Amino acid sequence: MVKKQYPIDVENYPFKVKTDVQLRFNDLDGYGHANNASMQAFFDIGRAAYMKECCGPDFYKGDSTMLVVSYSTDFLHQVHLEDDIEVRVAVHRIGYKSISMIMAIVNKNTGAICAVSDSVMSGFSKRIQASIPILERWRERISQIEGKVF
Repeated sequence: MVKKQYPIDVENYPFKVKTDVQLRFNDLDGYGHANNASMQAFFDIGRAAYMKECCGPDFYKGDSTMLVVSYSTDFLHQVHLEDDIEVRVAVHRIGYKSISMIMAIVNKNTGAICAVSDSVMSGFSKRIQASIPILERWRERISQIEGKVF
């Protein structure tokens, strides 16, 4: 059971984007569970899947992109090599220049939420090397994915 308050109810939210993660031997520490750096990499796998779903496979090829500017992670349960896990991703807020995401690593066999990450991504122009407003097409696609208007 998750005790901390997050911007969305991570236990009951109908996450639309879910990505399976294959654990590798090098993800493990000496105790046989996924180390914290690997857990963060799992969140990045989920984030990349969401951005591909949202903005298409060429998302990073153009001038306009989004960068992670802030994140916090709570580690709630251990993840072991034999665990079947997925990353669930949702955008819960879109501002003028940023979006806020909640991601959860979930054990698919037990339903346990193993870790939760709350992060912020900023619109960014590679050409001018500065933050930019969230593009309207991104806002519209995220609204479609999440089933609500931002």
